[in-house]
Amino acid sequence: MLRIGFFLINPLTESLGFSLRPYMLIKYLSLNDEVEVHVFTPFNEVVGGLKKVYFHKLRTFASGRLNEVIYKCSRAMFKKRIFVNSLIYKSYTLNRIIHSLANSLKEELIKYPVEILQAEQDIPAAAANIVRNHIGSPIVADVHDLWADEEFLSSRISPRSSACEVINNITRKAVEESDLVLVGNELMKKIIESRFSIKSSRIVVSPNGGELHKLEKYGERRKRIIYAGNFEPYEFVDFFLESAPHILREENDLEILIYGKGSEEPRLKKLAKRLGLPNSIFKGFIKRGELIPILAQSLVGVVPTRKRYASPLKLFEYLSVGLPVVSIKGMWWSNIIEEYHAGKTSEFDSEKYAEAILELVTTNDIEEFSMGALKIIRDKYNWFKIAEDLVSIYKELV
Repeated sequence: MLRIGFFLINPLTESLGFSLRPYMLIKYLSLNDEVEVHVFTPFNEVVGGLKKVYFHKLRTFASGRLNEVIYKCSRAMFKKRIFVNSLIYKSYTLNRIIHSLANSLKEELIKYPVEILQAEQDIPAAAANIVRNHIGSPIVADVHDLWADEEFLSSRISPRSSACEVINNITRKAVEESDLVLVGNELMKKIIESRFSIKSSRIVVSPNGGELHKLEKYGERRKRIIYAGNFEPYEFVDFFLESAPHILREENDLEILIYGKGSEEPRLKKLAKRLGLPNSIFKGFIKRGELIPILAQSLVGVVPTRKRYASPLKLFEYLSVGLPVVSIKGMWWSNIIEEYHAGKTSEFDSEKYAEAILELVTTNDIEEFSMGALKIIRDKYNWFKIAEDLVSIYKELV
């Protein structure tokens, strides 16, 4: 039995966003008869329906007991970027957090050893590498974002700031000291290889994906365009909003729904009001189990992000229910959409984006586009296949 450990510092909730990937990997790895999964986390996790998955709560923080309330407050400061430059993104602060997590992790791994430890993102990977000599297991860093770049794209730090340097140093340790680094696509692999001292052979593309759903239970599609994801500047939800008046002038019976949350929400609502769009298009954040049927009953999903190295989970969630998508030309996933005839791609121009959406809305071939979307998931980008590929990789690494 191959014992695979997951080390993460975010709640393992089944939702859109950064928590969905580890949830899905854990879920589908546990289906393999030869795998046993152990999850190391600071939270009291309750995730039902998963067999051969064992949760181990990190019990100490610094020199005392882990105060979960304090830890949650720290995470909230991270998420809302409160005092990021003056307090959080300081070398002393982040290194203290990393070493505290490392001590907690070491204690649990001594009691519950694993043969592979997969650390989710930069801070967990940096902490895991501190204890690698004590546990004797290979460390795998699952790095699906460029932390400093994302903070810069969100206008939270400047590229030449001390905060950017501190973050890049942590990412460097996470990447260069790990035995293997997982990334979401070939572009991300090239970026990691060019920035850090790591051989290409130690970087493996392990993409995001979707589940294989039974679509007949969701019923017929409606004339609905949908966005479901984060509200961050690099997602360009404002660009989609600017295309909406052009769309509604041609098809005024279309329904537009926007699900999600994030720092851009107040600005997006003001923009919608200025464009004459009702506030009711914003539906807030809902659990994934509630969202999937809504996606399945929609006609077009939009992916306006221009973060080139990203592996947008929303894209694969759309495709997994046969929802044709409209994305921006030049993104790596746009090539796949065009190849599989799973939607449309557009220049970064709101009128042209609206035209691409309208082409899908009015076509008689929407079922062909839907089948193309499903084929992408069935051929390669499904969690079952992604998990099976990881098992093969980890057997070789051990």
